[in-house]
Amino acid sequence: MPQSFCISKLEGGDGMEKYYEKELLEELHDIQETYGFISEEDILRIAQKRDIPKARLYGVISFYSMFHLEPTGKYIVRVCDSVSCRLNESADLVRALKDYLKVEENETTKDKKFTLEVAECLGHCDEGPVMMVNDTYYTHLTVTKAIQILDSLE
Repeated sequence: MPQSFCISKLEGGDGMEKYYEKELLEELHDIQETYGFISEEDILRIAQKRDIPKARLYGVISFYSMFHLEPTGKYIVRVCDSVSCRLNESADLVRALKDYLKVEENETTKDKKFTLEVAECLGHCDEGPVMMVNDTYYTHLTVTKAIQILDSLE
C-alpha cells in the first residue's frame, strides 16, 4: 500500500521530498497568481489530493510572505524594512504610504487596488529605500517618487 507523503517523510522519506515540496510550492503559486489568494477550498482540495494535513499547508502558506489567505489588491506594494533601507528612511516611506492609501500594514484599500505590506528584505540593500509593486522593483525612493509611481498605475 502506498504511503502518504507525510508518513514517508517521517519514516526517512523516499528521497523525493524536495520534489514534492517544489510541486506544492508551484501549485500554491499558481493558485495565488490566478485568484490573488489561496482559499480554504483550495487548501482542502490540495490536502486531499496530496494526502497532507491542512495544518502543514497552513504552515507552508504562512511561512512564505507571497502567499495570502485573504483577497489582495490588484497591486501588492511591498516596502523594504531591512536595516539598510531603514537607515535610508524606509519607515518614513511606510508612514507616508499608509496615510496616502488610508490603510495599515497588510491591509487592502477599499477600492481593492492596493495592498500594503512591509517586507524584511527585498534584496537591493545598496539602493534603498526600496519598494516592490507586484514584480517590479523601485529603488532610491522618496515619498514623492513612491506616490507618483502608485498614481501612475491603472
